[in-house]
Amino acid sequence: MNEETIVAVFDTAAHAAAAVADLESAGVPSSAITQHAKGGMMAGSTTTTAEPVRETGFWASLFGGEPEHGHDTAVYDRSLESGSTVVTVHASEEHLTRISDILERHNPIDIDERGSSYETTETRTTTASTGGVMPTAGTMAGAATTTGAATGTDNTIQLSEETLAVGKRAINRGTTRVRRYVVETPVEESVNLREESVSIERRPVTEVRPVTNPDFTDKVIEVTETAEEAVVSKTARIKEEIVIRKEATERTETVRDTVRREDVEITKDAGVERSASTASGSTTSASTTSGTMPGTANDPYKPKI
Repeated sequence: MNEETIVAVFDTAAHAAAAVADLESAGVPSSAITQHAKGGMMAGSTTTTAEPVRETGFWASLFGGEPEHGHDTAVYDRSLESGSTVVTVHASEEHLTRISDILERHNPIDIDERGSSYETTETRTTTASTGGVMPTAGTMAGAATTTGAATGTDNTIQLSEETLAVGKRAINRGTTRVRRYVVETPVEESVNLREESVSIERRPVTEVRPVTNPDFTDKVIEVTETAEEAVVSKTARIKEEIVIRKEATERTETVRDTVRREDVEITKDAGVERSASTASGSTTSASTTSGTMPGTANDPYKPKI
């Protein structure tokens, strides 16, 4: 019989301990239950020392490789680092549904939802750390600065997108039970019975009849009486057969949900034209140059003597 491993992650050790207690009460052997926490592993109700999680990650250390389905196994490592407890149960296929129901009663985390929250947190952290640009030490107050590729700094905004992964799990849809029991039904049959009886009659003889060869000896005549009685016998025969057969059918179900993605909106503001004031109070555009060369008599920036 094939055995599988069920993995559940609990945010608190109390929830994990309660789930383990219910599993043991339901008859699951303690040797089949393991609790994994940061810095240690607990098998059933007994605490044992375990080596720390290897660089290959919790999932690979437990199963020897990455899973075939596509969820992020780093969620298990991050959950352990944040103080969560992972409970693993080894069980045969026929007990998977019952064990899953027991674990679900103690509020395990949703792996996909937790993975999405980790991705959202990483995106916000990256945006906050790279979104602002500090002024350089060589920039004077009021001086014109140039932004863009000329500064040599790239700002990155990560855009996340969710993908829909649909899996399967076995659930209990009910149990069909066939029980054989005995029913007694009264029956009756008619039968003719024969019975014999002996009757004795003594008749006097009035006429004279001479006896020839008289024999004065003892004589005994025996007559057997018989009677019939009903004899009951029963014979069993097969009347009907009940065939118990489990058939599996496959159907295609369309799962509809929504996935989220992040997009970016780019807007560009027009630059503001700056102006500089001369010593005499007249205004000239910063982007316009005078027709005379510096150092001539008309130069407004020439020192006065």
